[in-house]
Amino acid sequence: MSDTIPVQVTQEPTSSKVVDPELETTADMTCIVTDQSRVENEEIDFEDYLRASFSYDKSGRIPVCVEQIIEKIPQDCAILDAGCGTGNYMIPLANCGKVKSYIGMDVNEGMLYHARKKARTLRSNESITTDVTTLAGSLLEDLPFGDNVFDVVLLNQVLPHIADLRVFDKFKYISQMFKEFNRILKPGGLLSINTCTHDQLSAVWYNNAMPEACEMLKTRTPEIDELKELIEKAGFSDFSFSKDNEPLQGENYWRYELCFTESYRSGDAIWSLVGDEEYGKAMMSMKYGLREERDTFDSIAHSTIEKTGHTTQIFCTRV
Repeated sequence: MSDTIPVQVTQEPTSSKVVDPELETTADMTCIVTDQSRVENEEIDFEDYLRASFSYDKSGRIPVCVEQIIEKIPQDCAILDAGCGTGNYMIPLANCGKVKSYIGMDVNEGMLYHARKKARTLRSNESITTDVTTLAGSLLEDLPFGDNVFDVVLLNQVLPHIADLRVFDKFKYISQMFKEFNRILKPGGLLSINTCTHDQLSAVWYNNAMPEACEMLKTRTPEIDELKELIEKAGFSDFSFSKDNEPLQGENYWRYELCFTESYRSGDAIWSLVGDEEYGKAMMSMKYGLREERDTFDSIAHSTIEKTGHTTQIFCTRV
């Protein structure tokens, strides 16, 4: 039998219990997310992921920087994919031969519905030896795991959804989350983060057409220097930073007309921030550019990404 990870599940804000002293990660688990945490998630997040989840994968979303991650992770590791969404990283990690156990955790049941289908497919494949499971849980509260149980924690394109613009310290939940990552990681454990710099957000071709929404997204996204400081305060060191040019939507990123479809727009959170007036202007501007100046449009879209990269991959280790 494979090694197991003890999982503590918070039932109420004032109490917790251990579901099993040694809960096997061979089936999908339902962690009780407190009512308070659900309200917090609904109030600070800005995207209807329950609705978006049913076309999220169709938008073309891919697991970026996955080769870098596989190269970095240790052999026979236990991984927490925090904010796993539909589980796009689950399949390549389960197939890489280095992951002993994988838990994909997300607070949104719509996203988890699709992640669970992928997990069941992997578990039915006898050639896959990775222990794969999913877990409903919130990054806004204490994580439902014991201390020092994971070798790797992944956090991919999650940060804007953890920012709380209602308070002065808008990144308080991000700071708390990194402290929890430090607690559940083993000494020397790896934290892998994929995010976007503000320049990278501005370089996305459709973001350029929605400057107000882009500025709102930047407000929710800590710039790299500030992010590094938050992570260091939580007890991490040995940082590496690299820009990656692969778009989050894969080849669909360059199929410009797809932006006029709802299924494509469900793959990027910025569309949930754009107001009706700016949305209308953006649609008109993009239609005109693609019809009248397509070569120039395409050249600018490629050159800006080549200059800034599309995302930034960060690795660091728990002290």
